[in-house]
Amino acid sequence: MLGDELKTARVQRGLSLERASAEAKISQGYLHKLEAGRVRSPSPRVLQRLAGALGLSYERLMVAAGYLVPGDVRPEEAVPVAAKANPTNAELLRQLEAVRAELAALTQTVERLAARQ
Repeated sequence: MLGDELKTARVQRGLSLERASAEAKISQGYLHKLEAGRVRSPSPRVLQRLAGALGLSYERLMVAAGYLVPGDVRPEEAVPVAAKANPTNAELLRQLEAVRAELAALTQTVERLAARQ
Protein backbone atom coordinates (compact mmCIF):
# COMPACT_ATOMS: atom_id res chain seq x y z
CA MET A 1 0.00 0.00 0.00
CA LEU A 2 1.28 3.45 -0.91
CA GLY A 3 0.63 4.96 2.51
CA ASP A 4 2.62 2.26 4.28
CA GLU A 5 5.59 2.74 1.94
CA LEU A 6 5.55 6.49 2.45
CA LYS A 7 5.34 6.32 6.22
CA THR A 8 7.98 3.60 6.52
CA ALA A 9 10.42 5.57 4.36
CA ARG A 10 9.74 8.80 6.26
CA VAL A 11 10.26 7.17 9.65
CA GLN A 12 13.41 5.35 8.47
CA ARG A 13 14.88 8.65 7.34
CA GLY A 14 13.98 10.21 10.68
CA LEU A 15 11.75 12.86 9.11
CA SER A 16 8.74 14.40 10.77
CA LEU A 17 5.56 14.92 8.78
CA GLU A 18 6.37 18.61 8.73
CA ARG A 19 9.91 18.16 7.40
CA ALA A 20 9.00 15.51 4.80
CA SER A 21 6.07 17.53 3.49
CA ALA A 22 8.24 20.64 3.27
CA GLU A 23 10.91 18.77 1.30
CA ALA A 24 8.25 17.37 -1.05
CA LYS A 25 6.56 20.78 -1.33
CA ILE A 26 3.16 19.47 -0.28
CA SER A 27 1.06 20.25 2.77
CA GLN A 28 1.55 18.34 5.98
CA GLY A 29 -2.14 17.46 5.97
CA TYR A 30 -1.95 16.02 2.47
CA LEU A 31 1.05 13.85 3.39
CA HIS A 32 -0.85 12.64 6.45
CA LYS A 33 -3.82 11.70 4.24
CA LEU A 34 -1.51 9.90 1.80
CA GLU A 35 0.08 7.89 4.61
CA ALA A 36 -3.35 7.03 6.01
CA GLY A 37 -4.54 5.80 2.60
CA ARG A 38 -7.22 8.46 2.30
CA VAL A 39 -6.09 9.74 -1.12
CA ARG A 40 -7.22 7.61 -4.03
CA SER A 41 -5.23 9.12 -6.88
CA PRO A 42 -2.21 11.22 -5.95
CA SER A 43 -0.77 13.00 -8.96
CA PRO A 44 2.43 11.69 -10.53
CA ARG A 45 3.98 15.09 -9.82
CA VAL A 46 3.35 14.66 -6.08
CA LEU A 47 4.71 11.11 -6.21
CA GLN A 48 7.84 12.36 -7.95
CA ARG A 49 8.40 14.98 -5.24
CA LEU A 50 7.82 12.43 -2.50
CA ALA A 51 10.22 9.98 -4.13
CA GLY A 52 12.96 12.60 -4.02
CA ALA A 53 12.19 13.73 -0.48
CA LEU A 54 11.98 10.20 0.93
CA GLY A 55 14.71 8.54 -1.13
CA LEU A 56 12.30 6.19 -2.85
CA SER A 57 12.01 5.05 -6.43
CA TYR A 58 9.49 7.09 -8.41
CA GLU A 59 8.50 3.97 -10.33
CA ARG A 60 7.88 2.09 -7.09
CA LEU A 61 5.56 4.83 -5.84
CA MET A 62 3.74 4.93 -9.18
CA VAL A 63 3.07 1.19 -8.97
CA ALA A 64 2.04 1.45 -5.30
CA ALA A 65 -0.42 4.20 -6.28
CA GLY A 66 -1.92 1.96 -8.97
CA TYR A 67 -0.38 3.54 -12.06
CA LEU A 68 0.96 1.60 -15.00
CA VAL A 69 4.69 2.07 -15.32
CA PRO A 70 6.61 1.15 -18.48
CA GLY A 71 8.71 -1.93 -17.85
CA ASP A 72 6.36 -3.56 -15.35
CA VAL A 73 6.62 -7.31 -15.67
CA ARG A 74 2.90 -7.63 -15.05
CA PRO A 75 1.14 -4.34 -15.74
CA GLU A 76 -2.17 -5.86 -14.69
CA GLU A 77 -0.89 -5.98 -11.10
CA ALA A 78 -0.31 -2.22 -11.08
CA VAL A 79 -3.82 -1.33 -12.27
CA PRO A 80 -6.69 -1.57 -9.80
CA VAL A 81 -9.26 -4.17 -10.83
CA ALA A 82 -11.98 -1.51 -11.00
CA ALA A 83 -9.90 0.45 -13.51
CA LYS A 84 -9.66 -2.52 -15.88
CA ALA A 85 -13.36 -3.07 -16.55
CA ASN A 86 -14.76 0.41 -17.17
CA PRO A 87 -12.27 3.11 -16.30
CA THR A 88 -13.75 6.37 -15.13
CA ASN A 89 -12.67 9.68 -16.60
CA ALA A 90 -10.67 10.33 -13.43
CA GLU A 91 -8.82 7.00 -13.80
CA LEU A 92 -8.11 7.69 -17.46
CA LEU A 93 -6.84 11.15 -16.58
CA ARG A 94 -4.63 9.66 -13.86
CA GLN A 95 -3.17 7.18 -16.33
CA LEU A 96 -2.63 9.92 -18.89
CA GLU A 97 -0.77 11.99 -16.28
CA ALA A 98 1.42 8.96 -15.56
CA VAL A 99 2.25 8.66 -19.25
CA ARG A 100 3.00 12.38 -19.48
CA ALA A 101 5.29 12.20 -16.45
CA GLU A 102 7.14 9.22 -17.89
CA LEU A 103 7.51 10.97 -21.25
CA ALA A 104 8.89 14.06 -19.53
CA ALA A 105 11.41 11.93 -17.61
CA LEU A 106 12.46 10.15 -20.80
CA THR A 107 12.82 13.46 -22.63
CA GLN A 108 15.06 14.81 -19.87
CA THR A 109 17.20 11.67 -20.02
CA VAL A 110 17.57 11.96 -23.80
CA GLU A 111 18.49 15.64 -23.50
CA ARG A 112 21.12 14.88 -20.84
CA LEU A 113 22.60 12.11 -22.96
CA ALA A 114 22.66 14.33 -26.04
CA ALA A 115 24.41 17.09 -24.08
CA ARG A 116 27.20 14.69 -23.10
CA GLN A 117 28.08 13.95 -26.71
